[in-house]
Amino acid sequence: MISEKIPATAIVPGSFDPMTVGHLDIVRRAAKAYEKVYLAVLINPSKEYLFDMETRKKIAEASVSDIENVTVVSDKGMLTDLARRLSCRYIVKGIRNEADLEYEREMALYNKNAAPEIETVLLPCDAGLSDVSSSRVRELLAAGETEELKKLLPAGALEIVLDAKK
Repeated sequence: MISEKIPATAIVPGSFDPMTVGHLDIVRRAAKAYEKVYLAVLINPSKEYLFDMETRKKIAEASVSDIENVTVVSDKGMLTDLARRLSCRYIVKGIRNEADLEYEREMALYNKNAAPEIETVLLPCDAGLSDVSSSRVRELLAAGETEELKKLLPAGALEIVLDAKK
């Protein structure tokens, strides 16, 4: 159990299309470990998005509004450039399975080459959240299954998600 926060700033990056309770779990855990945490809504050029960046940021802000040491930012550039601008020493990523682990390991190596002073920390997800994904949320939205969405989206996010889908 961490009794004192690491006196450093961390960044939790992602596309968050939209943010889920799984993402929120990782952010909460990072917020318990680090003095300052940035939740960074970013663009992955290989993805097509359901929500625009402004909406994704709004959903993220509603999701973390009760966590004092978390600030939501958005950026269209490289993660390591943003991390440097924000003086982040750590990149925190969640992993659900071996596919996530392999992908995040590759990204960690890429980021380490680009910014050797920044460490990547991989957090395994809570076992009860291993099936939670933004892809599943988008599937449920397409099917109009709003009751199931309540289990996957953070409090405050559902209304924004449903309004944005109208």
